[in-house]
Amino acid sequence: MITLLIILIISLALNIIFAVKNVSASKKQAIGSVTEPGSKLTILRENSGKQLIHPLLLAELNAESPRFSSLKWELTRTINEWANLGKITMVSVYLKDLNTSDWMCLGADAGFLPGSLMKVPIMIYYLKAEEEHPGVLKTEYLYVKPKNGFPSQEFKGDSITPGKKYTVAELLRYMIDESDNNATYLLSTHIDQDRYRKLFLDLDIPPYEVQNNTYTITARQYSKFFRVLYNATYLNEQLSSYGLHLLSGCNFKEGMVKEIPKGITVAHKFGERGINYDMDFSESAIVYYNSQPYLLTIMTRGRDVKQQTGLVSEISRKIFLKYRDI
Repeated sequence: MITLLIILIISLALNIIFAVKNVSASKKQAIGSVTEPGSKLTILRENSGKQLIHPLLLAELNAESPRFSSLKWELTRTINEWANLGKITMVSVYLKDLNTSDWMCLGADAGFLPGSLMKVPIMIYYLKAEEEHPGVLKTEYLYVKPKNGFPSQEFKGDSITPGKKYTVAELLRYMIDESDNNATYLLSTHIDQDRYRKLFLDLDIPPYEVQNNTYTITARQYSKFFRVLYNATYLNEQLSSYGLHLLSGCNFKEGMVKEIPKGITVAHKFGERGINYDMDFSESAIVYYNSQPYLLTIMTRGRDVKQQTGLVSEISRKIFLKYRDI
């Protein structure tokens, strides 16, 4: 009888331990990024606030693919050549095959000033608002030019006009296709900062604040914005497609798309920002190369933004030419 009682007590204790482990794992999964011991994947889930679901946002292979080893070596040599000529001081490159999830990264830990790259999360914020409250894209805002100016831009497009009203949809087009700081300013003044911050936290990216002039982001981190659009995991399919359509209409043609054939669709956004004499120029894109789409983010630091743009074009060209043979 005593032996049976001991067995029952041990069994109960083991069940309690197992249950506690399951609850801990469940809580861990609900928080966000999860990498199980020995796992080949890192899983990123949205903290939706709903008890029964935690939607999958991203899954990433933990190790770089050896498939890109020779390409990585060639890109490293090209970057070193530019650096030795004094044309560049720091570069990061993130490349991801969107069919296989194979990836590689150069300068993985390097942070860069994003500049206009931050217009993409603003777009995603408004598209999320449209998903939750249909009609947001038709909302009109009156543009009154602020007293303080905006950071200077080397590459400028068309801009909205003070004293006129614009719908959110029109402002998004100016902000993305023309990289218009005026449209960005107007949209930013109507953002719920807590909900905007949540977008970054959901993607396990440090939240961006406009007043923080030293905020930096890595190429791999930034690429998550394009990945959730392509996967339609943060927005529904219709609005994810809407966002990528806007990005494919970006009028900037001097960087990543310059050496890519005109028949190839490229959804992309560039950003430039300088402090003192240093200038950061970066660009991120999904290149719809036949049935082999890939995501590419290139970030650079130097003293001459036009030379940096040239390096972005060169890296993009090399990857495009090599990609079909890898």
